[in-house]
Amino acid sequence: MNISISGLPAFAIELGFIIVFSAPIWLAARFVGAENPSLVRAIFSLLIGTIGAIFSAFITGAFALILAPLAYLLSFKYILGTSMIGAIILAIVAAAGYVAMIHFMGAGLNVTDHISSS
Repeated sequence: MNISISGLPAFAIELGFIIVFSAPIWLAARFVGAENPSLVRAIFSLLIGTIGAIFSAFITGAFALILAPLAYLLSFKYILGTSMIGAIILAIVAAAGYVAMIHFMGAGLNVTDHISSS
């Protein structure tokens, strides 16, 4: 089965995913007392962190495992307005938010393979 979605529905789905993945960052920024804890800045910090992680992977190769988290921490620090310790705590709280999202939303998702050869 192939599913193809394009146009406005695809844009709406993509926007939904961006907001869902930015919500834990936004809530964590509010929790740690960031200077600019807005949803738009949370989206922008994830975008810049992702660009930095991809760029570090292209430039450094294996060192990207070290530099990718640093790219996210720096984007949290400068875009959301936290200290470096605040960015680390923000990342830990956001990771806990992602774990909670997976626990509650992923519970209804079941992927099974019922392909039988006859």
